[in-house]
Amino acid sequence: MPSNVFRFDESWDIPEGTPQQVWDVLADAELLPLWWGDAYKEVEPLDKKGKGVVGSRARARARGALPYELNFIIEAAELEPGRLVVVKTFGDFDGLWRAELSPSGTGTHVDLIWQVTVERPILKLLAPLLRPAFAWNHRWTTPRGEAGLRRYLAARKNGKA
Repeated sequence: MPSNVFRFDESWDIPEGTPQQVWDVLADAELLPLWWGDAYKEVEPLDKKGKGVVGSRARARARGALPYELNFIIEAAELEPGRLVVVKTFGDFDGLWRAELSPSGTGTHVDLIWQVTVERPILKLLAPLLRPAFAWNHRWTTPRGEAGLRRYLAARKNGKA
């Protein structure tokens, strides 16, 4: 595998929401800064297709623990309400993010696959040296996404979001 290509397989357990409630959040890119604000600093819709529509696109700016920002486009690629969210990304990195949702008790289990190729020239050049740091940066952001999603859904349930 080239040093600028990554694959991450993870899972989240979200007791605060049903698969449909979790899907409603994951399928709406504009909500990312509200629940995953540790990473997603800004998301701007690029079309008027609406939320949860295949082909809808948004421009995103994100940052992990390392001192660089990533700019990219998010495009909804495959959406099955209550079950599946797949998005493509283009820009500083090209990739495919896939979230499969299944009921788990009164909540939701989410299996995540993130396949990404770093394309930003300086990061691509440094990837052979910084591959472990890039992977660590991803592992830093992911638990914050899970925790943020749980908080966001709990606040929604309590009428505070």
